[in-house]
Amino acid sequence: MDYCLITFSSSSGAIQAQRALKGHLSFQTMPVLREISASCGIAVRLAPDAADEARSLLSHSELRADEYAFYGISGHGPTLTAQPLFG
Repeated sequence: MDYCLITFSSSSGAIQAQRALKGHLSFQTMPVLREISASCGIAVRLAPDAADEARSLLSHSELRADEYAFYGISGHGPTLTAQPLFG
């Protein structure tokens, strides 16, 4: 896995997640990849080794578990794959 991506069901969920992660983890905000379908166009990108901590932080936030999803991203362009994490 090259990086982890968190997608959200709403823009407000993405903003809440950014607040929950800020100061704890390094992350980037980016558009959701075409290969992943989501209701919201905002995603959070982080290092693969930060996924477990991000999951823990979000589980203790105001977000419900059905408002976000984690993906492991490998490759790029035509070789890009997105695998759901935490299943």
